[in-house]
Amino acid sequence: MKIITVASCKGGCGKTTTALNLAACYGWEGHPVLLLDLDPQGHATLGTALDCRDDPGLYEVFARRMDLEDVVIPDVVAGIDLVPATRSLGQAEALLADWPREKELALRLGPLAGAYRYAVLDCPPSLGLLTTNALLAADLVLIPVEMSLFGLDSVERLLAHMARLEARYETAIPFRVLPTMVDRRTRLARAFLRELWARYPEQVLPVLVHHTVRLREATCRGLPIIDYDAESAAAHDYRQLARLLAAEPAPRAAEALPAHEPEAVPA
Repeated sequence: MKIITVASCKGGCGKTTTALNLAACYGWEGHPVLLLDLDPQGHATLGTALDCRDDPGLYEVFARRMDLEDVVIPDVVAGIDLVPATRSLGQAEALLADWPREKELALRLGPLAGAYRYAVLDCPPSLGLLTTNALLAADLVLIPVEMSLFGLDSVERLLAHMARLEARYETAIPFRVLPTMVDRRTRLARAFLRELWARYPEQVLPVLVHHTVRLREATCRGLPIIDYDAESAAAHDYRQLARLLAAEPAPRAAEALPAHEPEAVPA
């Protein structure tokens, strides 16, 4: 199972849209995909037209009351199973802070490695413990960035956080940068693209996501763009992205759960 974490510490950059549509492209190709919504706002879950706020979710998994497979909702979109964001997820940061486990998600994903070809993780727009767990679980971190000064700054802050994690755990976290919401007709967008390529010449992907109203329309319908309009520019962009990321380095070996785990957090 290849784990792709879609992360940014800035909202409004197309992070959730990218996670949803990347997962949908793999599902369309017949690959079993697990989509995890780690954002307490629950927009990836909302994007599948589901209301799971009162269901058990990752909080119960992190509290060790349930296994990850017990909170998976099957077939929310063709080929995609979902771990939804639920009402209790908002308490997960405090739980993990009281009981520090930065690699808890990696451990919980391990037993599901044989069931899925891909896992796509949608992070909150912050550098808290949920995002940290997703970064340390990743085989590849995908960083969407929209064409603005704030977008460039958010990449720098995320990479600084990743560098601290790499030093702490003596590991490498591969990443790629994805330009999003790009209107190449504007000089401003072209200038920001040149700046991205100058800063990250090896990491900026040779694909970008065009600014298009079709993506918003698809989201309003609770559909990935490939289901809503498979011939649109955005559907082409995400299919190309899926192919490129499929060719990235092979996944790391799944981590084993500890032989003796701490007891569950009391309800």
